[in-house]
Amino acid sequence: MSKSFRNIAIVALLAGTLSACGSDTKTPGGPVVVPPAAKVEDGFGANFATAFRADPNSIAKDPVPGDIIPLDLTKHAVPI
Repeated sequence: MSKSFRNIAIVALLAGTLSACGSDTKTPGGPVVVPPAAKVEDGFGANFATAFRADPNSIAKDPVPGDIIPLDLTKHAVPI
């Protein structure tokens, strides 16, 4: 292999690599917005999350029937 052919091959390889890194016109530019993850405590009942996030020094509240739902870990697994 001659030296000039090797140089042409290297330039062609570098050009192909650089063109593969080019932008795709099908996808719009700009930042990708990732939605915030759902809080685990939001899935445990109507007022459980409110009580969970309450200040530790706040007045205690008695639970009512809709505050805490029964858990069946074999039926509905909770992702943690």
